Amino acid sequence: MLALVDANSFYASCHQIFRPELEGKPIIVLSNRDGNVVARSAQAKALGIKMGQPFFETRELVDQHDVVVFSSNYELYGDISSRLMSLLTQFAPDVEVYSIDEAFLQLEEYTGIYPSYQGLGLSIRESMKQWLRLPVGVGIGPTKTLAKVANRLAKIKPELNGVCVLDSQEAIDEALWGFPIEDVWGVGGKSVSKLKKQGIRTAYQLREVNDDWIQRVMTVNGLRLVHELRGMPCKLLDVNPPPRKAICTEPGFGKVIPDLDTITDALTVHLSRICEKLRKQESLCGTVTVWLRTNPHRRTPGNFLPAKQYSNSVTVRLPHPTSSTLEIIKYAASGLKAIFKFGYNYQRVGIMLTDLVPADYRQMGVFTQGPDERLIRLSAVIDKVNKRYGQDKLRLASQMYNPEWPMKPSYLSPRYTTRWEDILEAH
Repeated sequence: MLALVDANSFYASCHQIFRPELEGKPIIVLSNRDGNVVARSAQAKALGIKMGQPFFETRELVDQHDVVVFSSNYELYGDISSRLMSLLTQFAPDVEVYSIDEAFLQLEEYTGIYPSYQGLGLSIRESMKQWLRLPVGVGIGPTKTLAKVANRLAKIKPELNGVCVLDSQEAIDEALWGFPIEDVWGVGGKSVSKLKKQGIRTAYQLREVNDDWIQRVMTVNGLRLVHELRGMPCKLLDVNPPPRKAICTEPGFGKVIPDLDTITDALTVHLSRICEKLRKQESLCGTVTVWLRTNPHRRTPGNFLPAKQYSNSVTVRLPHPTSSTLEIIKYAASGLKAIFKFGYNYQRVGIMLTDLVPADYRQMGVFTQGPDERLIRLSAVIDKVNKRYGQDKLRLASQMYNPEWPMKPSYLSPRYTTRWEDILEAH
């Protein structure tokens, strides 16, 4: 049996941990630069605030219902997530971290410690509430897909008290009978349309389809999904996930920017961040892709006609894999210069690192040398200094060209668990 533990409204709940007076109040969390809503508490959802909705569209609701607003605080979320995953290993050592707020647990060998799966689920839920003040839902089933179904039911059915166990055929049949096909894990929008045209609207109906037919409609992945709904495990627990195959970022500027120098500054900032992630997972990158685009929804001030649009991208293969920001920025900046066109107001610049290989990978060519080892070591030292003394204490000279450029979140909460100056004081 597998358990899926999923934190309820994780981003909003992280703020409630240190602000208990916010419990029961509507909370929304905004994206980078406070542009869109990226997380909502249950009370904010009830007000009709939608995921991804622009913040300015919610202003009236925020004022009317005293909605509490926070900027994204990923440093806080990451630390709380680490604590959650660490605590879950006290219930089962085999834990697969599926996302920042979700984890699968293998339960078979540890059921004797608890009176029942229901008792184990309640123990996890109560412990997370006591140790972290974090509300979680627990779904238990014989496969990952059925555990997902159980977790979903645990969240939407208050009578289950946050724990749903599918440990018998009768319980599985009852759960799948009315479970909408669009809520099944792994069924995308196009597949939903195809299935509904065939009259398949619930997970129960999907489970009963012919194997050959579902493989034709949804490929082998659809067949695996149907087998999982039948209780046959096809998606195994992955406690040691492989490193990422690509790292990318594309935050907006917060305003339109027409000049190359400021965009190059933004590119340098983004590249510095993702190179830190590259080194953290002990990889080198062999290819860098840069893209640039305007805002497709922007209208020209004055006449309100659609603004002229432009977007382009360039991919540069490096002469040798490296993790040095100093080396990669040369190629990224050259790529940006090649695709930049004067006369446009740009909204975003994005960058992606691909062809990732392990950090000890070295292959010299006939006409190329390997990476500059001194620069790789220098980048590692910069990471250590910045981790100890704060982000960007050491940075490239081309970074922070414009002091108005960096993100300035207006509703940022303290980083209670990772900054000495933000630790709560007890009087």
